[in-house]
Amino acid sequence: MIERKNPSNLAPPVGRYHHLTIIPAGSDILAIAGQVGLDESGHLPATVEEQLANALSNVTRILQSEGLDHRAVFKVNMWLTQPIERERYVEIWRGFHSDEPPASMFAYVSAMIRPEYLVEVEAWAARPPKEAI
Repeated sequence: MIERKNPSNLAPPVGRYHHLTIIPAGSDILAIAGQVGLDESGHLPATVEEQLANALSNVTRILQSEGLDHRAVFKVNMWLTQPIERERYVEIWRGFHSDEPPASMFAYVSAMIRPEYLVEVEAWAARPPKEAI
């Protein structure tokens, strides 16, 4: 089982994440490529909020294809090219992790590979050894 912690010898996280995630020995590590805001049919919405929701949904679909869910994710990196309202971000992010947030990184960048892409989300997940399931 993946263990998430916030060590007591440093300040609490400044957002919805854990400082530390411990992966069980023998787990398979899944590197999920950066997901942009395309939906499952390839449509790209115009807003940063919709694109973030789609990118996180894409991560969920990839996990499902491997028989996993959000609890397998131990690290998420998010890049946005436009500001997002904090309340909306929290709602979208919480919808992904269901109050079990992994370690994460969030940054604003000047651009993605194509100007219409406003978001990219990269994730790392672990599949526990079979005997641990």
